[in-house]
Amino acid sequence: MASLKESVLQQVDLLQEGKVLEAFDLYFADFGVMYSNSNEFGTGFEECRKKQEPFIASASHIKGAITDLIIDEKDEFCAFRNSTSYADASGETHQIDGVHIQMWTGEKIAVEWYFNGSQMDGVIAEGVLSNPACILEIT
Repeated sequence: MASLKESVLQQVDLLQEGKVLEAFDLYFADFGVMYSNSNEFGTGFEECRKKQEPFIASASHIKGAITDLIIDEKDEFCAFRNSTSYADASGETHQIDGVHIQMWTGEKIAVEWYFNGSQMDGVIAEGVLSNPACILEIT
């Protein structure tokens, strides 16, 4: 059994390589829940993957850029900035600017919160990049 730190670092390596669905498949729990800017994005592995597939499939190239990684092994949380860029089918480049906070159970992501825009600024100001578990108090 891998440690939380090992699992998170392996996930981040895959994201850095642009292997988003591979990272999802390895580390997202069957019962996992995803939120986007405080709204439920999906519940369960199948639903969440199905919602992500079209976005990932439309990208002709993904250049991962994960920074500001913090791993809280005691509470089984991590958080990181995502500044990944990708090219769509027409070759136009798009830039992601968001923060992910993940609550892990064992070796799987049980809950993932994603924020961008002003909501991202708010959760960063609340301290999620130094104490990811504080997301439970601010959402």
